[in-house]
Amino acid sequence: MQVENIKRLLQEIEDLFVNLDTNKKMLEKQIMKKEDEQKDYLHELELARLNGIEIMKVANALIKTRKERRSLKDELELLNTVKGYADKYITKGIIADTKQAITNIERLEKKSRNKEICTTNYSKFEMRKGG
Repeated sequence: MQVENIKRLLQEIEDLFVNLDTNKKMLEKQIMKKEDEQKDYLHELELARLNGIEIMKVANALIKTRKERRSLKDELELLNTVKGYADKYITKGIIADTKQAITNIERLEKKSRNKEICTTNYSKFEMRKGG
């Protein structure tokens, strides 16, 4: 695995652990919003005097909202599954360890670049010196 791939993977892991709670709250708010929409459509069907075409429009909107809500709930279920796994590692300090690993890789990259510069400069010096 190349250094950039490892670094990207570690950054994605860090983002996952850091953003879990925020993403969970966001999904929960979106689900509540869809539930409110659903209630509004049901109240409209129950209380409004609608003709057949209007009933179909409201029913189709209700169906669309229910599908969107289901999709959000499925996503939340997946997130909760990952959160159970992640919480164990968060308590063990994985976020700090991941940040440290990224920092260490960046240091290695810098050190490697410095070695290349030194080697290039040494080669130029040897060529000027005659060999």
